[in-house]
Amino acid sequence: MTWLQPWAVWALAGVPVILLLYFLRLKRRAVSVSTLMFWQRVMQESSRRALFQRLRHLLSLLLHLLIFLLLVAALARPVLDRFIREGASTVLVLDARARMQAVEPDGTKRFEKALRLARDYARQAGGQRQFALLTVGAKAAVAVPFTADEKPLLQGIDRATVTDAAGDLDGALALAESLLAARGGSRRIVVLTDRPAPSRAAGTFPMTTHAVGSPLDNLAITRFATRLIPASPETSEVLLEVQNFGRSPAQTEVELAFDGRSIEVKPLAFSAGERRLEIFTSVPRPARSARDWLTARLSANDALPLDNVAFATLPPPRAIRVLLVSKGNAFLEKFLSVDSGVKFQFVSPEAYQPSMAEKFEVVIFDDTLPAPFDLRAANGNFLFLKATPFPGAGSPLDQPLVTDVDASHPTTRLVSLQNVTILRAESLALPEPRDGWTFAAPLRSFEHPLLITGEHTGRRVAALAFDVLQSDLPLRVAFPLLMNSTLHWLAGDRTDSLAALACGETLALVEGQSVAADPLTAPPKPRDKPQPTSIIGFFEPLRNGFYQLNDNGTTRWLAVNTFSTAESDLRTPAGIETPPVAIPTPFAGFRGLPLWQWLALAAFALISAEWWLFHRRKTE
Repeated sequence: MTWLQPWAVWALAGVPVILLLYFLRLKRRAVSVSTLMFWQRVMQESSRRALFQRLRHLLSLLLHLLIFLLLVAALARPVLDRFIREGASTVLVLDARARMQAVEPDGTKRFEKALRLARDYARQAGGQRQFALLTVGAKAAVAVPFTADEKPLLQGIDRATVTDAAGDLDGALALAESLLAARGGSRRIVVLTDRPAPSRAAGTFPMTTHAVGSPLDNLAITRFATRLIPASPETSEVLLEVQNFGRSPAQTEVELAFDGRSIEVKPLAFSAGERRLEIFTSVPRPARSARDWLTARLSANDALPLDNVAFATLPPPRAIRVLLVSKGNAFLEKFLSVDSGVKFQFVSPEAYQPSMAEKFEVVIFDDTLPAPFDLRAANGNFLFLKATPFPGAGSPLDQPLVTDVDASHPTTRLVSLQNVTILRAESLALPEPRDGWTFAAPLRSFEHPLLITGEHTGRRVAALAFDVLQSDLPLRVAFPLLMNSTLHWLAGDRTDSLAALACGETLALVEGQSVAADPLTAPPKPRDKPQPTSIIGFFEPLRNGFYQLNDNGTTRWLAVNTFSTAESDLRTPAGIETPPVAIPTPFAGFRGLPLWQWLALAAFALISAEWWLFHRRKTE
């Protein structure tokens, strides 16, 4: 047995005070009476019970001393020696994902209920009882490392905020397991969430889950995007998907607004669980605007207002100036002439001059390479087809197969190149980074690059290792997609790839880029303060809205949304009940209660017994 608060022994100084009060003799007051005959019997009874009277006083004294000692022992916090030697470690996993913003029928948010539970656990810290706090948003993070002091735990809980991001608990539970693996003694994980306990077949340590949510109906926007109509560059198509995560029919209205001004309102009716896809085909694109904001808003008053609003950008079209240097390529010329986002000029290889590149955003060299051509000295963005400035790595490749496509690279994103037939391709080697240039191979045939891309301080280059006329690529849908994506990437137009982000997604900012730290959800008023500090390096938005991106002096907007059916579906899965809230105590003495609580209960029981004996005239 060990005492966690040995300073409580100083309370034993109260024992002499109790003894002194019992040793004090009452001074009797003299009173004159007319006769003693009525007091004779009382005096005789008192003399016969003198010994018993002393025993009654002794019993009362012992009861009071025992009650006092039990209270002092409870104050000293006794703990079994095995807990002191090994200690107890608990990891609190606090769910801070988007659906924790849902409002329960009693008007309290789920996250607020989880915070109350976390504070109850934090107040148990002390001695060898250490707690750590993990928060789960898009990713798991250690908010407070292991500590036995409840103050930093409570401060960390107060600092915790709910995010708009989606995510899963698997990463947080794996992190909690790794934190506990290096510790000894009693170890456990406590999850504060609104969902049933996740399955943990490989879990090592015991886990307690407190689900703070109840089944709720909810309407949500699950997709919202825009695209340019090729036949009419002045207008756009808007795709909107709304789903009823409810057990009964629902009605609402959706409002589309551009830069805060309403442009269309449409009523919608849903059956239980229905998902509706709406397409607005004539949304005008702005010619010139300070902001390119398009918002969709549901009028539904449901449990989760977060997913009733969606954000998208609607930037004005921008034509890329392209110079085609070729001996003649009907497929390329046809593509460039019908693409409304491209304005091109044609020139023969003999007529090309290096000074021409400064007048165009992209120069395409089709099976030709001006001599001499130095990539380090050339000023501009270039696309090379077949003939490239990169050194070869051997003899040409006969009928190479497309084996690897980097779907995350802007040039090959959403491009399907399966079963493309290529008669012959140059055998290229991926250059090593040099002179500030970095290179990648988003398209490969085994170890041979079929497409090489390079970047250096705003300059870009792409090289295709084969002639498109020696393949069936121009006959496939992938050809205009690949060429369009490559030209926009070379021109530095990252609007398509950066216009929309998922909340919690990490975006690597290149040199010259920065993003405002806080989002905007409504057009700012003239008296509003300017945007706060910008973020440089890696950008991970945790709130939905519009973020201002500064890209080498050019300003554009990023739209951030959650768009997660797992976050919007607030219905509890069938057959799973929310467990009751029961906060276990790490140092259990008997039946889950620590020893000091049993001592306090014993003191209370003796006080009640002494009170009963006093009123029965057994003690004084």
